[in-house]
Amino acid sequence: MPASPVSVILLTLMLPLLANVAPPTGAQGVGATTRSEVAAALPQGGYVSYPRTTATDRTALDSDRANLRQCKTERNLSDAGRQQARELGRAFRALEIPVGKVLVSSSCRAVDTGQLAFGRTERSDALYDAIESTAGERERRNTDLRRLLATPPAPRTNTVLVSHHANLKDATGIWPKQEGTVEVFRPDPARRFEHVAEVSLEKWSQWARAHSHR
Repeated sequence: MPASPVSVILLTLMLPLLANVAPPTGAQGVGATTRSEVAAALPQGGYVSYPRTTATDRTALDSDRANLRQCKTERNLSDAGRQQARELGRAFRALEIPVGKVLVSSSCRAVDTGQLAFGRTERSDALYDAIESTAGERERRNTDLRRLLATPPAPRTNTVLVSHHANLKDATGIWPKQEGTVEVFRPDPARRFEHVAEVSLEKWSQWARAHSHR
């Protein structure tokens, strides 16, 4: 009997399994990169999505990194970034992607991205902005982030981790260069993870429109 389309999709997403690390930067996008694969797999749950914070006001700087809950001293989302976060959430809902935990960095731009997109957030020290951290702090956060990427979500849900490009690059070698880019990972029962897709904000919106016009 020929394999079902769902079986083919799942087999594609499972290869190759990586031992606790994701592919290097040059191998980004390995695995599920088409709407038929990603949009069919995520509604079943079991994945970890890592959105980089959406567009920020580049005229501002983080002037008090010791206290990243003071929005007035941070680089915050621009009006465009706030709209992008809302659009990301709409795309997830249109594609019927179930979201469980939404963990975020303590920075206001990460909290706002998660709140505007998914309606709830939970701060995690593992996602704290890695820039200007000491070597020991960064290594500890790298270990904690890799653990989050390798942790299977609750059944029939997907975990979302909203944070910064430097954190993911340090921990995995994967660099989401554009603000709002979502890197998708698949944990497995052996507490490893596989990088299966890099999806831009534009692509999420395209997939959502295509899905709604089926």
